[in-house]
Amino acid sequence: MLEALGINMYATIGKCLVEFVANAYDSEARQVEITIPTDEIHEARVAAKAAAKKEVAENQRDPFTILLTPLPENISIVISDDGHGMSPADVEQKFLPINRKRRLDVQTGAETILKSETGVRNVMGRKGLGKLAGFGAATKVVIRTKRKGETFATTFILDDSTIRHAEDLGSVDIPASYEDNLPSEDHGTKITLTGLKADAVRFSTDTIGNTIRQAFFGIEPDELAIKINHVLVEAEVAEYDFVYPAGASLANLADDVVNVEDVTTLPVKYMVGFRPRGKHLPTSQRGARIYCNDRLAAGPSLFGLPTGMHNFHSQSYMECVVRADDLDRHGIDLVNTNRTQLREDNEIVRALITFVEEAMKKALAAHAKWKEDKVDDDIERSKTARSVMRFTDALEGRAKTSAKKLIRALAVEHGADSEEFAELAPLVAQSVNAGEVLIRLSELGHDPKSLQIIALNLVELADIEKSDALKNYRGKRNGINALLKLIEDGEGEFWKTKGIENRLHGLLKDQPWLIKPEYSRYLTSDANLSRVSTAIAAHLGIDEQVKAMDDAKRPDLVFVMSDTGAPHQINIVELKSPSLPLMNAHLSQLEGYMAKVEEYCLMELHRRVHVQGYLIGSMPDTKTTNDDERLLLNRVGKAGPDTAWKVVGLRSLLEGAQVAHASVIESLEIDIRRGLADDEEEVTASAAEQESVQTVTTLQ
Repeated sequence: MLEALGINMYATIGKCLVEFVANAYDSEARQVEITIPTDEIHEARVAAKAAAKKEVAENQRDPFTILLTPLPENISIVISDDGHGMSPADVEQKFLPINRKRRLDVQTGAETILKSETGVRNVMGRKGLGKLAGFGAATKVVIRTKRKGETFATTFILDDSTIRHAEDLGSVDIPASYEDNLPSEDHGTKITLTGLKADAVRFSTDTIGNTIRQAFFGIEPDELAIKINHVLVEAEVAEYDFVYPAGASLANLADDVVNVEDVTTLPVKYMVGFRPRGKHLPTSQRGARIYCNDRLAAGPSLFGLPTGMHNFHSQSYMECVVRADDLDRHGIDLVNTNRTQLREDNEIVRALITFVEEAMKKALAAHAKWKEDKVDDDIERSKTARSVMRFTDALEGRAKTSAKKLIRALAVEHGADSEEFAELAPLVAQSVNAGEVLIRLSELGHDPKSLQIIALNLVELADIEKSDALKNYRGKRNGINALLKLIEDGEGEFWKTKGIENRLHGLLKDQPWLIKPEYSRYLTSDANLSRVSTAIAAHLGIDEQVKAMDDAKRPDLVFVMSDTGAPHQINIVELKSPSLPLMNAHLSQLEGYMAKVEEYCLMELHRRVHVQGYLIGSMPDTKTTNDDERLLLNRVGKAGPDTAWKVVGLRSLLEGAQVAHASVIESLEIDIRRGLADDEEEVTASAAEQESVQTVTTLQ
């Protein structure tokens, strides 16, 4: 029980503290103060892990036990609340029994005790397992508690080592000590966690605060003030571009009812919000969070929402908040113990999840319409978009209509002022480039009548070019699928083999548009493609130029990439295994390669080039406490559009490639189908007209 419901379920200090805050809420506390000595923890973690790694190197311990290395017992985390507290009888009868049903009415045998002691709150607790949370982050839990009206406090210790090694759990002695002559009006509980596990307490107070913030919804500070090191954990003031349903907000959720066929109805409150473009949510925070009695019951999750639907990539900016309090106010327990899922083996939960999925679908559709309705104004305000649109004005007929539709689609998906639009829109406009011939002919002064004849032929040419463009984009879709397969393999156990890294290396070299969309004509460091790039690769000692090296001395996977359309720009791409997080040292290594290339081109080629660097791999966890990883995240956060390097996570690379090309493929396919339909109508109309003429002639 201790392993399954303590250590394994609450392996981080954030999740552990959430349980103690919930207990404080149920005890009608007005405030919870959490004290975390962050500096002492950091220093002790560094020392403890260094000692543990040394023991592993000397085969004195299992390497995985490093995660559980305890810190010195003089370092502790303290959680204090001003709730009702417990008497010795409460400790013995309510706190210590494992799996006590918090809401059970012993007289009726039903779980009908839904309110706190004085009836002012709907209780969060149910299973009686929260007390085990402390063992996920610590080896010893010290509880001091006092009831109002009593003049003494009770202190007792739960020790992991004592409980773990007991032959009979019922015989474990848990002695209590007492403090006498205390003011009778004092009340509350203080929990001290010692023997902190090094890996469980690696997070910053900001990250811990975010965990607590997301675990509770709708609790105002005047009801329960939660503080970490005297700083109030306040609800996030979220910024949204678009909210569904109209008029809803986090402070004013929309009311609705879930109909459970032939069973009941479930009242709910909900809202779906979309963050501003460029401020996408981390993958772990996207989708719906379902709350019961102000506490997270499930999510964040997209549940069964399909990823191939229209406007699907807006999921990256979407979060949904649902309050379904009645789900947790009955005798049946429908919330899983880990509080990230609901029990889906029943009609009520299935109906609720279906409702949430439909709400997110409707929100995505409404969000797409909102973007389309405002895109013309966005294009008019954007200098880049206006310039591209002027180019399409020179086209004729369906070519002009098609190009404008494609460019509008890009503006809808990416934003008219986005970097993606600036890179892709000119390419899309040029994919229907028959108009360039017309423009040139006009400039040369051709006869207007001959231009009309040429224009008719060029419309057909534009359709052919459009079909070629579609083939090109479909080929790119295959590249996207190949990247997805590699990522899925990489997130499994396959990165232990070297072959997948080499496959990824080869894929990005062969299809560099996955890294930068406009790189369709390119040169890599293979000798048969570019002498210059090959010379640079040899100078750096990378890629195919180091075949003679043994694997132990071979440098990281790095290649040089240049484009015939931009001969004065050289791109250095450095790949790191997704099994390990990127660090600032990797970025420094890339900057070293970049500096060498600039120096080489100046000294050997006698010309200056612009060098752009790409570091690709697994982005560090935003919660990391590794200094080198945090330094990388800090530098990435400060990087601007003119920074000479970019750090890209593989998932972000995939997402960017999908977003860059999915809407174009869809628009091209629709437009070609529409063009074929128009051609059929023209043929039918022409045949009908000819038949009509023949009939009239016969009658005459």
